Amino acid sequence: MRPPSSPGPDAADVPRADARYDGWKRSWDVLESTISCASVIAAALVALAALAPPPAHAADPRPLTDELPRELTDRIADGEASFQIQNYERVVQALDRLAGHPRLEGRPEHIRVLEMLGSSHWFLGAPDSSRLVFGQLLRESPFHRLDGFVYPAELIDFYEVRRRELVTAGIIPATPSESDTFAGRRVLVREVTSTEAPAVVYLMPFGVGQFVNGDSGKGAAVAVIQGIGAATMIASWIGIEGLKVGDTNRVLPGDGGQARLLEALWYGGMGVMSATWAFSIVDGFVSRDTTPRVNERFELLEPGARSPEPGPTSTPNLRLGLTPLGLEVDLRF
Repeated sequence: MRPPSSPGPDAADVPRADARYDGWKRSWDVLESTISCASVIAAALVALAALAPPPAHAADPRPLTDELPRELTDRIADGEASFQIQNYERVVQALDRLAGHPRLEGRPEHIRVLEMLGSSHWFLGAPDSSRLVFGQLLRESPFHRLDGFVYPAELIDFYEVRRRELVTAGIIPATPSESDTFAGRRVLVREVTSTEAPAVVYLMPFGVGQFVNGDSGKGAAVAVIQGIGAATMIASWIGIEGLKVGDTNRVLPGDGGQARLLEALWYGGMGVMSATWAFSIVDGFVSRDTTPRVNERFELLEPGARSPEPGPTSTPNLRLGLTPLGLEVDLRF
């Protein structure tokens, strides 16, 4: 016996299947259209983002590092490399002229330059110069801190003392909450006096240049050696003159050996004096202190008052004149 065959589809079910197929097809078409529209919109947004200019950083007015001139970036890099190997003399040479540079003010590179420069002055034993540089740094960035893992505690204490001085004087705010309403009550007046002696002083004999530089021990040694040389020259000259016959320039044959010895002593004394004189000149110029003496004070300003203008710079005034005693030279500063 054969199993009964499955009944065929009813004629009424065919329209329902066609309706379901049409509904699925319409749904798929709508989904496909939506995906296509979304793709077009996304592509348009990407194109607009690529063509749009980069956003302006209004909150950070400082330009990028690559906008600095190549000369400044090279000097900063040189100072940074020298600072890392503790070559503080080279740091001062590379960064000294960058402090307060108009192209660096308000930039993080300037803060770093002032930090390295002030620290290098401190490490080199020049606290006055370090104090000036740290004061400039704190006026530009009142809440800048030195890293305790990098710098010794003595330098950080020195830096914080400088901060407290400026806060007490009303130059910088004490806390960030005072920054918006802070108004300086005083102005810093800096008087710079040059302590450099005239160059002609270092050309003088007997250790004058060393005494001017404050090296009394070396000056005394140079003066004694030059004095011995000068005394030897004078004594030998007197001895040679005493051996001469009358007003002539001849000596007796028996005194020839003594005359030659005195002549050798004269040349020896002249050599000693000349050598020490040359040393005195060179050492005086090399060791002279060209750092100006800086005196700072704070002056109170009345409301609405302007900062005091810098005083006139004194220039030497040289006058020549004739007097009954001869030529008069008057040099005034």
